[in-house]
Amino acid sequence: MLDLYFVESTCSHLPKDPRGLEHAGSVDLDAHRAIGALLDRCAQKGVNLEYFDDSLLSVEQVVTMLEVFTANAPEAGAQHAQIAAFKSIHVILTQAKAQGMGLAAFCD
Repeated sequence: MLDLYFVESTCSHLPKDPRGLEHAGSVDLDAHRAIGALLDRCAQKGVNLEYFDDSLLSVEQVVTMLEVFTANAPEAGAQHAQIAAFKSIHVILTQAKAQGMGLAAFCD
């Protein structure tokens, strides 16, 4: 499971562990794979959210990811798993942007 946590905009180093951070949501491996093409587009813009690596996304990277996701929403005929994964990540990114927060991702 890849667990995402909100972090302050001033956070410049990935915390050692998520204790004390507000949980934003989780993504399982199947969901991560379902939106692989979108994550590849994010990576092309310098934002990497790998499943098996802990990572820190700055506020700017959250905004970039949200822009990529918003511009590339799944078509009406897309698979259910892809739509569900998209919605899950989109909600997390939208909340982080609205709060002016970055995200810390921890794989367990």
